[in-house]
Amino acid sequence: MRWLTRLSLRRPVTLAMALTSIVLLGTVSLVRLPLDFLPRVEFPFIAVWIPYNGGIPAENEREIVRPIEEVLATLGGVEEIFSYADADEVQVGVTFAWGRDVNLLRMEVKEKIDQIRGELPPDIQQILLLTFNSNDIPVIEGRISARGRDLSESWDLLDQKIIAPLQRIPGVGRVNIDGVLPTQASVYLRFDKIMEHGVDVNRLFQELEAANVELTVGRVTDRGLRYDLRTVSELHGVEDLRELPIDQRGLRLGDVAEVVYGAPALNYGRVLNGEPAIAFWIQKASGYNTVDVCEAIDRELERINRDPTLEGIDTVAFFNQADQITDSLRSLLQGGLFGSVLAVAILYVFLRRVSMTLVVSVAIPLSILGTAIFMYLSGRSLNVLTMMGLMLGVGMLVDNAVVVLESIHRRQHEGARPVAAAVRGTREVGRAIIASTLTTIIVFAPVVVTRADEMAVWLGEVGVTISVTLLFSLVVSLTVIPALSVRMTAAGAVADDARWLIWLKVRYLRLLEWTALRHPLLTALVLVPLVIGVTVGAMKLTGFAPDVEGDQGLRRESLYIGFDYADPVDKATSREMVDKVTRYVESRREELAARDIYSFYVADGGGVTIFFRDGVVSDDFYRETREDLRENLPVQAGLNYRFGGDDGQESGAKVFSVTIGGEQTEALMEFAEEAKRRLSMVDGISDLRSDTDEGAAEIRVRVDPDLAGRFGITPATIGQIMGLTYRGVQLPRLHTGQKEIDLVVSLLPEDRESIENLALLTVGERDGRSVQLAQVADFEFGRSPERIFRNDQRTGITVRGTWEGEKLDDALDLVRPIMEGLDLPLGYEWDFGSEIRRAQQSQSEMGTNMLLALVCVFFVMASLFESLLYPLVVISTVPYASLGVFWLMMATGAPFNIMAMIGMVILIGIVVNNGIVLVDHINNLRRTGLPLDEAIREGCADRLRPILMTAGTTILGLLPLAVFHGAHVGNAEYYPMARAISGGLASSTLLTLLVMPTYYRLATLWSARIGSALARWHRPSSEVRIGELGAD
Repeated sequence: MRWLTRLSLRRPVTLAMALTSIVLLGTVSLVRLPLDFLPRVEFPFIAVWIPYNGGIPAENEREIVRPIEEVLATLGGVEEIFSYADADEVQVGVTFAWGRDVNLLRMEVKEKIDQIRGELPPDIQQILLLTFNSNDIPVIEGRISARGRDLSESWDLLDQKIIAPLQRIPGVGRVNIDGVLPTQASVYLRFDKIMEHGVDVNRLFQELEAANVELTVGRVTDRGLRYDLRTVSELHGVEDLRELPIDQRGLRLGDVAEVVYGAPALNYGRVLNGEPAIAFWIQKASGYNTVDVCEAIDRELERINRDPTLEGIDTVAFFNQADQITDSLRSLLQGGLFGSVLAVAILYVFLRRVSMTLVVSVAIPLSILGTAIFMYLSGRSLNVLTMMGLMLGVGMLVDNAVVVLESIHRRQHEGARPVAAAVRGTREVGRAIIASTLTTIIVFAPVVVTRADEMAVWLGEVGVTISVTLLFSLVVSLTVIPALSVRMTAAGAVADDARWLIWLKVRYLRLLEWTALRHPLLTALVLVPLVIGVTVGAMKLTGFAPDVEGDQGLRRESLYIGFDYADPVDKATSREMVDKVTRYVESRREELAARDIYSFYVADGGGVTIFFRDGVVSDDFYRETREDLRENLPVQAGLNYRFGGDDGQESGAKVFSVTIGGEQTEALMEFAEEAKRRLSMVDGISDLRSDTDEGAAEIRVRVDPDLAGRFGITPATIGQIMGLTYRGVQLPRLHTGQKEIDLVVSLLPEDRESIENLALLTVGERDGRSVQLAQVADFEFGRSPERIFRNDQRTGITVRGTWEGEKLDDALDLVRPIMEGLDLPLGYEWDFGSEIRRAQQSQSEMGTNMLLALVCVFFVMASLFESLLYPLVVISTVPYASLGVFWLMMATGAPFNIMAMIGMVILIGIVVNNGIVLVDHINNLRRTGLPLDEAIREGCADRLRPILMTAGTTILGLLPLAVFHGAHVGNAEYYPMARAISGGLASSTLLTLLVMPTYYRLATLWSARIGSALARWHRPSSEVRIGELGAD
């Protein structure tokens, strides 16, 4: 790199133009970078989603899920298949290996589904293939409520006045709404009339289908002109339906059914702040700036709320991704700026000259602007991950500049001319700073290369940003710093060390003399193990360990109260119970710091969510509120409350789960109940629930094949008649002149509520007499899961619970023997839920990545030193970093979660930098002829100030992120990572200055002695001069 430094000194105008270009292009790029919450990532996941109303979960699992699973399992590269089936829909999700072309996978999945389409139930209307990327995350979520008005039948109004205007905004991909359905024509068959007139239900459906059909039947040619032929038989409204003949006797549809035009009834309801509400969420189109789109949506929502035709209707957005983006970026930017100021301040404390401080500080803006150019040209966005990379790099951007400037000024003190000092000083440390930069960058390689998952993608985004930033800082250090040092600092302007620094250096050299030079064995074999032993002992006593799935370090934005009913309840009863809790929470709105209170209710289920007024509350307030509500919520017979985190999920607490897998759902339900019973007796475990808690009551109709056969009826025919009658069926859409509407036929809702009617249902005819269902079938009452889950083609029921202790691992240790004590038959097994498995896998992989990062760092240093010994000496600083991580995390109560573990990986590449600079300088001094001990003394004295400066700037650069809890990605905050890096760097720096010289001296002496011993042991019998080789 000597030529680069010489070029910058010989061509100052060229250098000035290059810097001006970077500033201009970097500023323009920074302004034009799109703002997003996350970078665009295409997940290797495809979901087969089938809406199928009116079925039962077990039937949908058997007839739809299993055939699809079997055919999709034959695809290449499948990593996991998980699916669920409930009464209204079926979904089969397939996860592939990362790096696969999602569009190609979609085509392969479609081909497989087409192969078995004939095996699926014929009344499936549509099969949707869904793919997901980071842009599918809604940018706006909200509720539409009306004072004293139910909007569930106002689809047309909402579609014209709210949905359509929002959909027209540039950048809006899709507006979704839930809680209101489009108007449709509903034909409700009256059971008494069907029985009275002896109507054949199968024939009735056939008549309806044939009366509203449009078919292309071919072409005809007349006088050279070709015409398409279509047969058209259309119904044009509700009156046409009522007057439709349905048999030979002149019986019309209106005689046996009620024909209704309107919105279908919903089986659930939502309430926001005491008023009926409708949910909406908006997704962004790809390629648009998220913040710009959200701001445009906000403006449109304000206009909608002022619309006089919507008076009394309030549209509230309680989640806005732009707010999260701007808040995260603002907190990161503020932290970065504050950190930069602190870093510059620490530089001034050591350098004691404004000019020298400015020379070093110029590396920060130039590196960031250069990175902005790279990001803009590579099509990246400014998101929380790239900002995280920039902010983590702020304190490190001046490290190379400090080392270079220190080396240059040392040469100036020795009397060298400014230009010669700049060239020689930069050359002297050039190799060391290149190695230091590469070691910081290389630690990201194991994570990105060895992990093929979402974590690798996110860390890759951070790693690329840090890498590019540090590479720019390296170039600045090799070009701009030498050039500016020549022009801004002459030899006479170089400041002497401050008194406090001289005092510190004297004390340090005395301590170094005692540890490294006089008592190296005592230091290496007693002092260092003592420090490590005390730390390890403290870790054992305090139980300090990674807690990847713990609840600390998470943002608390809402609190969810779930409802578990002991017995089946209808929607009306569920609403009464939910309303009672809502009124109680509303009465304590101020005390609970509630901004919004949202609730939903459905038959056999419901929940209330409290959105906190300040957006985010502390862990202590969250826990106190949860325990307060657990003790004081209104007691209601047959109702148990469970508490979770944001948006109804359990992410806000220490939640464990166990999954019991097997073939028979009924057996799995029994095992799950037994597991709940046993776990409920463990102190500290609460909020136990399983997939069956919200199960639905069911009537099992068991058809006797022999009896049915005597009447000439098959079980399949009976099932078809029951499905048509009770589930209903959607017929071809009805043309009303202005638009097309759905046409749905089913039994009258109140008739479906009678079990007697079910028993009397006509399922066939023999000798002119109707055959009723009760004549060929028996009825059983039971309870089935509301939703059946399967993983890798095995049915499973998951039991979840909340752990009130400090560490989730403690809960797992208690749960394991209890689950192992279950008497599960052959073919049934249990394991911890997927969340726990993924967390444990992540923890294990992070440990592996740390080891691989150490290996990569070793390779870089071995190439630098052309030695295998000195890299081992430098790597000895890494264990010292873990000491500082533990003590700082324990002292401040920070959680050692996945963010802290990421900080540990980054730390590996940082802590060796001081050692590289120190060992490289000592080696250079020894090459000049200095004895070993003298080289250690002079090398450590020379490098004391730059080591303290680089460590100080990095630590203070991270101080805002480490102290304040505002910066976050999603609901995970950065401060555990920043504290891990700061604590580890502080301890490794202090111990590096004392212990590394000790190890260096011992390693050098032992290496020399071992080499001498080997030479004496294997002395050659004759000497061959090197010059003689090849003389021939």
